[in-house]
Formats: sequence, C-alpha cells, structure tokens
Amino acid sequence: MNDSISSNGTKLNLPPESDANLQALLNPPAMGFCKDGKMLETPFSVNSGDDLCGGLGEASGLTMKRSQRIETGALILDMRAEAAADFHSISLRQSVDFSLPSSSYVIAPGVVYDGNRFLVSPQPYCPYFPTEGVTPDGPILIADVPRLASATGYNLELAGNALTTPFLGIYDPISKVGVLVEIQIYGDWGVSGVTITTLPDQPVRVTFTLPVHRQQRYRICDWVAADEPGMDLAAGQSIEARLRIIPVRAENIPAFVHQLALHSFEARDKGPLESRRNLGKKLREAADLVEAKFDRFNWVESEGFYRTTLPQTNSPWVMQSGWSGGAVTMRALIQSPDATRRERAKRMLSFLCTAATPSGYFHGVWNGKHWLSFNAKRPGCRAFTLVRRPLELGRDILHAMNVVEARGEALEPLWIETARRFLDAVVSTERRFGHLGYSLDPETGDVLWGDSTGGAFALEALAHGYRRFGSPGYLQTAKRLAAHYREHFLLRGFTCGGVGDALMAVDSESSYALMAGLVHLHEITRDPVHLEWAVEAADLVQTWTLLYNAKFPEGTPLQRLGIEPRGAYFANIQNQHGAPGIYVASGIELATLARHTGDKRFLELLREITGCIPQMVVKPGQEDIWGDLPVGSLSERLMTMDGLEPNGHTQPIDTFGNVPMIAANELPAELLD
Repeated sequence: MNDSISSNGTKLNLPPESDANLQALLNPPAMGFCKDGKMLETPFSVNSGDDLCGGLGEASGLTMKRSQRIETGALILDMRAEAAADFHSISLRQSVDFSLPSSSYVIAPGVVYDGNRFLVSPQPYCPYFPTEGVTPDGPILIADVPRLASATGYNLELAGNALTTPFLGIYDPISKVGVLVEIQIYGDWGVSGVTITTLPDQPVRVTFTLPVHRQQRYRICDWVAADEPGMDLAAGQSIEARLRIIPVRAENIPAFVHQLALHSFEARDKGPLESRRNLGKKLREAADLVEAKFDRFNWVESEGFYRTTLPQTNSPWVMQSGWSGGAVTMRALIQSPDATRRERAKRMLSFLCTAATPSGYFHGVWNGKHWLSFNAKRPGCRAFTLVRRPLELGRDILHAMNVVEARGEALEPLWIETARRFLDAVVSTERRFGHLGYSLDPETGDVLWGDSTGGAFALEALAHGYRRFGSPGYLQTAKRLAAHYREHFLLRGFTCGGVGDALMAVDSESSYALMAGLVHLHEITRDPVHLEWAVEAADLVQTWTLLYNAKFPEGTPLQRLGIEPRGAYFANIQNQHGAPGIYVASGIELATLARHTGDKRFLELLREITGCIPQMVVKPGQEDIWGDLPVGSLSERLMTMDGLEPNGHTQPIDTFGNVPMIAANELPAELLD
C-alpha cells in the first residue's frame, strides 16, 4: 500500500483510505502564457503537442516562477509571472494532465454533467423534439450545449463564472479514482477560464486560463465568437494563478459527487450577507408584495383562477397546469395567511381539476376557452404533455387537500375523485412502460418519449396518495420508480427532463423533485436505502446552487440593486442562468433531510437558496431598474455570466412569482433565521 502519488517529483500525501491506484494519477503540470490563442512555452512547460508554440519565455521579458506544495491532502500549484516589458493581449495559462480515461465522468457544477455526452439535436431556442423516431425508450436528447464528445474527443471551454462552485471533478468508475480541481473564478484580471480536453488514449487535460480565453462563447443553443483578447501586462506588473488538486477514491459516481459536494460546501463563501439578516421577515414581506400583485393582475374572477401570464403579454397560454403554471400558484396561495386568497385558491383547485383527461392525467395549458395538450407547435408533431406537468398538478392537488383538511375544512368530492384517478393513471403507466418517460399522451397515459427523471415528481404524489387512500399499489409503484431513477440517473451522476424548453437537458428541478420524493418515501418506509438515495439526490441539488458571491459589472441593473446572488439556483445545462429559488418547491424537504440525517449542511443549503429570493422581487421605487415590471413581479433570470443576458442583467418578464409565495407559506420563519 502506497500512501502518496507523484507530481513532478513531489510526493502528495493521501488520506489513509486511499490506495495504490492513485500512484500515477497526476502527470507533471504545464504552465505558461498564451498569446493569440497559442501557448508561449516557458522552462516550466512539460507537456507537448500542437497547441504549444516556440519558446519565448524569459527571453521575451517574462519571468515565470512555479511552486508546488502539499497541504491537507491536496496538491497546490502556484504560478507567478513578472513582466520586464509591456505585453498586450496575453493570458496566463496552467495545465495539468490526469491519467484518467477520456470516457471518465466529468462534472462542472451547474453546466456539465457526465461531460454532457448526450445525443444532440442542433436547434435554435426553443428546441423541440423531432417528428419521427419518437419512442418510449428514446435516448436522452439535448441541444448543442458545451460538451465533451464521447468518441472523438472535444475541447470544452467554459468561463469560470459559469460554474456554481469553484470545483470541477473527473472520475473513472472502473478504477474508482478521480480528482477534484479547485480553480480561481476571479482574479485581478477578471474572470478565469477552464478548458477540459478528452482525446482517445490521451490523458484528460484541464487548463486554467486567466483571464478567460475561449475560441467560441456559448449563448443558449448557439455559438458566437468569444472576442476575449486577454490582458495587458505593463513592465513591472505581475500576475498569479493557483490550482488545488484533491485526489479522491469513491465506490461509485454518487460517492464521488458526494465528495465534490462536501469539499465545495466547505470552501464556499461563508461571509455574512445583508440579504440573510431577518430572512424570515424579508421573505414574508416579499411574498406579501407578490400576493398583492397576483390579486391585482392575475386573478380572473369569472373563471376562478390566478392566471399564469399577465394580460398585457397577450400570451395564448392563459394558464399552464404545471411547470410554469397554476398548480404551484394554487398550492402556495391555499396556504396564504390571507383568508380571501385561500378561498380563491380553493376555487382554483376546483378549476384545475377540470384539466383531467379520460386517462386520469391532465392537459397542459388553458387558452382561455379550452384545455389543450402542450407542445403541439410544429406541423406533423404529435401533441403531448411534458410529463412533469400532470405529475406536478397531481402532487399539488394532494398536498392542497392535506392543507385544507388540516384546517378542519371539508374536501370537495371532485378533488378526491380527481386525485384518485390521477394516482391510478400513474400506476398504470409505470406498470405498462416501467417508467413515466419525458412526455406522454394525456388522453391515454402512454409514454411517447422517454426515459427521464421528469417522472420523479410522481414520488411525492404517490407518497401522499398512499397516506390518504392506503392503496398498496401506490407505495409499490413509488418504490419501483425510486429504484429505477437511482439505477438509471443517480448512478450516472445526473438527472434530466424536468423542463419543457430545453429538450431533456440535465436540470435542477428534476434533481429536487427526486430528492423530495425520496424524503417523503423514506418517511413512510423508514428504509435507510431511501434516505441514502435522498442524500445522493441532495448532493446534485447542491451542485446547482451558487455557493460564492458572484460579481456584477459596475452599473448593471443587478449591481445597482445591490443583489447578493449567493444561493441562486441554476436552471439546466442549456439555459445556464441562476434563478431566485427552486421554482415549484419551497425547499422544506432539505430541512426534513437535515433532521433525518443530522447533517446541518442541508439546512444551511436551504438558507442559502431561500436568501436569494426576496432580493429579486420588484419593490416600490425599483420599477424602472426592472424594465417597468410592476411591484411584486419576479424575473426568473439572475445572470452571473454570459449565457443569455449579459452578466448583471435580467429578463424583464414576470415568471417566478410563485417562488416567494410557496417559500414564505411553507417554511417556518424560525427555520431561516
């Protein structure tokens, strides 16, 4: 048994549990400057290849110094460069090769999971499924996002602030070893860059660049020229860069992601934020503004529901039953402290039950006259509903029934019958297909395209249904689905299929739905396996959470508003933006998980996520900064990088109003403060 690995002749002490497989994990690092996209070789550059050019090094006026040391089981690589002359448009670069196969699991939290090695359909936003070849067991299909190719190799170029944490990970499930690489996201010269290169039969290479120097820049389903010239270094100036490399042994991918989660949470920004002071009070005040806005602009008295879109948007989708829609609004307001809003939410619950189809599932959208199937937007494309829509609505009908009953109020027979028919539909689909797919035919309950973790919204619904009706079939279906999602998704280090505008992209909402469902299932079964799986899903939830204080450019709207973005919850690998909150969940299951495991990390994570929410609600006097959105509105986009709007900007569309309402109405204030 050898307790060290070698890097350029220096031994790195490993934790006692490490084994000899780590002996040759690291190859010597290469460092240097790049100019106009080419490396300027220095005496410290030990790699070779077509990306290196002739040595300029100290002869050109650059003095390069490199040092490395061992610190608490990690290899610290420092680089310092001093300029004896003026240099224009250069970038500091440091590369490390890892003796891991090109097929290794690669994670860059918030943007890359399993290297994003999925079948690609290059389409502009908003991408839709093809009209042919759609099958219940169809492959995972995504848009053209930053990714590693599975066979040919690919350079994956990222700006450092695309990551939710300063860690990325590479893991080989065969040898059960991997590395965590901690980078500097910001430096004196701006945002850093990270490039991951995987080529067949070649070591995996990670290259850190300061400032970022990409060939192309991703912008939602498209690519544009990066236009990142580098920095100007005057004579006498110096610049420094650092990488921290942690070797890890893990039994499987979830265990590796767990190590990444623990290290990144320990290294998170821990400084006090003003937005976290009196958080419970601030959240309640923000929710009151939003609820008042919903009363003023969204309530439709003649129909008895709160509409999804504002009337002035002229959207054909007056209400969506799930996802960006009515279910979670009803769930939030049926728990409102205001009696009038509670009664309105009960009327809305009855209206939502009219979306039920003969199968027991629900249609996706109300156009002002009829319930319709969603996504029938292209000629020849079979109408379908995103599976999480009916599952989310069924979940929230059952949750709302629990709330109403707990207040001593009577349940409507329509609610009970609708809930039971929905649960029976879920049981039928799982029995016939073995999973719930990504999309289904709401009239028949047939899976049209699958598999995905979008069906994980069913777990909480089935748990509520079992408690209410006592049907063993509901519990057995939940258990089978939980095992299915663990085998097909958690063990692969991602969840996907939880949103409707990104094909089956790896996403954060399905991660939370799976975690929440497993928590509810554990509370029924008390099976430690379900708790273990819930922790695995919660580790993925954490990877979608911004754990550092991202910087906004001076004068941008979010900077002027004083937004503290730590805790923003990122959307998916396609849309790549932070958001205030989890969208269709309060986060209460994180607190429940903390109670069951004794791990306070989950409660702290809940506070981080929740602390971001009230800041993003439009308050009196801020309307002009928010693009003239009315007071009480809430945009879903909190841009900390450049994938959509520029860093520090937002989208002036009111899409996230349910978030502060459900959080304030479900989370006890004392839990947050």
